[in-house]
Amino acid sequence: MSLSDLAVRTLVGIVGIPLLLVCTFAGGWIFFILVTLVALISLRELSRFYASDRSLIPIRVVGSLGVVALMVDGWMWSGAHWGWLLVAGTGLIMLVEIFRSDPRPEAVIGGTVVSWLYLAIPLSHFMWLRGSEGILGYVGGGGAWLVFALWLIVWISDTFAYLVGRTWGRKKIIPAVSPNKTWEGTIAGFISAGLTSMAFSQILPSLGWTVSYAAVVGLVIGVAALLGDLAESRLKRGVGVKDSGTTLPGHGGILDRFDSILFCVPVLYYLLML
Repeated sequence: MSLSDLAVRTLVGIVGIPLLLVCTFAGGWIFFILVTLVALISLRELSRFYASDRSLIPIRVVGSLGVVALMVDGWMWSGAHWGWLLVAGTGLIMLVEIFRSDPRPEAVIGGTVVSWLYLAIPLSHFMWLRGSEGILGYVGGGGAWLVFALWLIVWISDTFAYLVGRTWGRKKIIPAVSPNKTWEGTIAGFISAGLTSMAFSQILPSLGWTVSYAAVVGLVIGVAALLGDLAESRLKRGVGVKDSGTTLPGHGGILDRFDSILFCVPVLYYLLML
């Protein structure tokens, strides 16, 4: 990475991270809009994986309608209508494809449905962590601080995994999927996730986490973050692209920054509801 690229990457982080935290602690419709925008921009990037330029419109239009509907339902009605929204949305995209001459209609239909399952439904869990009622009820412990804890654990885990992997990494995990990921960096990421979670439980006792429970939470989030990163890497390898987009200079696309979070949010929600 050149010095100029590092400077751009750092500047984006300096602006983006405070914005993310402000929206997190503001909550309500501000946080809802932030999460929905992340889902919609990620959908736009993801659509390139499934369709040619000619086929992007139905994925983006019908897909975006479905994302917004699922996100609103998750926020307002605890996801009570997700089943019929998915059925209706699938029928709609199939109906659209009847009247189009896309070369690969199955990719357009499948890509649209996958976008709802991969983006909208996992990200809806953000609202439940933040304070809205979810499928299983409220998560106790502090709303905004839970989301902040999740951000912090993932960021620190990712940073340590990158630094250790870049400096001492030798043994690749799955080079065909993610050539830069090493076991050394991954283990460092797991350890830092557990330690960050343990430290957070002591700094904010209102979460009600014991040290041992916090260690488990951190480790589980670390594993989920790794799987989320590898899942998106596999999609990118399938279509031969390095980044999902260019939305964030120096960082790639929005999906590149939130791929780990997509797995971590629902995992943390259901873990806390056990």
